[in-house]
Amino acid sequence: MFNTIKLYAKQRRLISLVSDQMYEKDKNNRMMISILSQIVEFRNGESGSHVVNIKRITELLLDRLPMRTNKYTVSGTEQLLIPMAAALHDIGKIGIDDKILNKPGRLTKEEFEIMKTHSAIGANMLESLEQFRDEPLLKIAHDICRWHHERYDGRGYPDGLKGDEIPISAQIVSVADVYDALVSERVYKKAYSHEKAMALILNGECGTFNPVLVECLKDIQNELANGVE
Repeated sequence: MFNTIKLYAKQRRLISLVSDQMYEKDKNNRMMISILSQIVEFRNGESGSHVVNIKRITELLLDRLPMRTNKYTVSGTEQLLIPMAAALHDIGKIGIDDKILNKPGRLTKEEFEIMKTHSAIGANMLESLEQFRDEPLLKIAHDICRWHHERYDGRGYPDGLKGDEIPISAQIVSVADVYDALVSERVYKKAYSHEKAMALILNGECGTFNPVLVECLKDIQNELANGVE
């Protein structure tokens, strides 16, 4: 009986140790991603709230998605990793010239073509991390980086993917990114109100999105209107 109690206590200590290690790993991952994303936002002349907002809107959309459809399978692990990876969606902007990245006026056609390369640059940066190639977080971050500017009708970039050729993670972050960009002040524009931003998205003036995700966005309007931070 005494040996059984000792074994049970040892198992409890091991479980506690593993749990602590997993928590520390997760905390360190979140910390490093936050640091890196804040560097990108600082270089992009933004306050850093964009990354926080993208993460929160992504969480809200992920919560609503299974209530709207059972078409997409998002595991519990992915439910946690997608918002974390979303913070890296614009990491490729590190490779864009400051004069284009922070230009106060409208970009020329040539400048916009250069700006568009940030999605592929970010994906390529993550692909180069061969030692982490099989990590789920890296795979999700890669998909988001490369394809968060694709559009449901195939008119996005860089690969012109259409419909569900676009990973659902990138589709969700795309919606979150566009909404927050509209309601935030940028060097080239004033912030729109929540109502104006929703109208622009619902009227198709910001490109075409997955209709299910548009419904999810409408579902979380109250949270968005009250601020997502």
